[in-house]
Order: sequence, then structure tokens, then C-alpha cells
Amino acid sequence: MFTQVRSADRRVAPVEGQNHKSVMKAVYVVLEPQYQNALTQAATALNASGGDLGIELSGYLIEELRDDDNYAGFCADVAEADVFIASLIFIEDLAQKVVEAVAPHRDRLKAAVIFPSMPEVMRLNKLGSFSMAQLGQSKSAIAGFMKKRKEAGGAGFQDAMLKLLNTLPTVLKYLPVEKAQDARSFMLSFQYWLGGTPDNLRNFLLMLADKYVFPAAAGEDRPAMEVAEPQVFPDLG
Repeated sequence: MFTQVRSADRRVAPVEGQNHKSVMKAVYVVLEPQYQNALTQAATALNASGGDLGIELSGYLIEELRDDDNYAGFCADVAEADVFIASLIFIEDLAQKVVEAVAPHRDRLKAAVIFPSMPEVMRLNKLGSFSMAQLGQSKSAIAGFMKKRKEAGGAGFQDAMLKLLNTLPTVLKYLPVEKAQDARSFMLSFQYWLGGTPDNLRNFLLMLADKYVFPAAAGEDRPAMEVAEPQVFPDLG
């Protein structure tokens, strides 16, 4: 059972000899073990690369939050995190637990990136000026996606996510420059995430660090980072 697994077994942190200039603390909760494995590989590779940026990564599968000890650990990790990431949180009682743990820290977090989940979880999104706080209160491509999500499964669900992603560039040109840049960051995050490879997710973490945790305004004290564009795989549909 998921609840018999302790997330401490999947924590990633710089080890002795990895002298990073700065360390970003990130916490994630996901539905799928393959993302957990890929994120672990991404953070481990980033720490081993010898670069300025190190990652402390704590991860949970959503069902693990039913266990009281796991949930307490999740809450403690979120309270110390710079970045929160979530995906496919559609189980109502667990979605509420995620919101209760993260919402009090949303304003303090440098970034919160939530991929398709229940609206109350999606409202936690925060990338600079980008927010989904109004999600569910008006018609939007994302709200429409949420409504149809239960009808899609397997490859159909992935196709639905790709269609949503493809609508975002049309929206960006109507936004002020700053908001458009942050919305583009969310779009890029989605592309990294859909790619799902350790390399895509490593660059996803680097992008969040570069733009939101240690932004250019931090000056010379910020770590040097090179962020590659997402590797996008062709739509086989």
C-alpha cells in the first residue's frame, strides 16, 4: 500500500562534497509513481552536476497523505519549501488536505505550480503575477478542461492536456507583458511536465529557480544557471 511507504526514502539533498552556492527547497505531490521516479532522478542529477544550484526535494504520492505521519511530514516540508508542485489531484478528500497544508504558505512560496487537478488545488498556482485564483468563477479553457476531465482517460486525458496547452499562446497576446511572461512560464512548465523525462524535469526545476526563487534582481548572489527549452515529443494522435 502507498501509505506504508515513508517519503523520507525518496528525499533528495546535496551530499557532502557538493558545495552549491544556493539550495532550492521543493516539495511535490503527484498521482503517478513514474513522475516521482523522474523527479528524483532530475534532482539527483542536478546536485551531482557540480553547478551553483542544489536541490532539496521531498516527494509524496497523493494516497500517502492518508497516513497521519506522512501528512504531518508533508505539512512540515511545505512550511519550509521555496517551491510547491502538484499534479492530478482529483480525489476530493485528499485535495482538501493538500489545500489545507499549502494555502497558508502560498503567499510566502516563491512558486507554486499545479498541473490539472481539482479547481481548489489549481487555485494555489502562483508564478509571479500568474494566478488561477479566479478558476471556476468564469468560463475559461482551463475550467472547460476540468469539467471534461472525468470523461477522458489514458491517452484521451493526455490529448486533452495537449489541447489545453495549445490554447494558451492565443491568450498570452492579450495580457500585459509581465503577466504574459509569467503565463508563458506556466505554459513552459506544462511542456516540461508533459515531456516527463528526468532531463525535462531537471530543466523545469532550473527554470523555477532561475525565474522565481533566485531571480535576476538578486544580483551577483544568485547562482549561475543554464536552462534548456523543453524537449517536446510529437503528438502521435
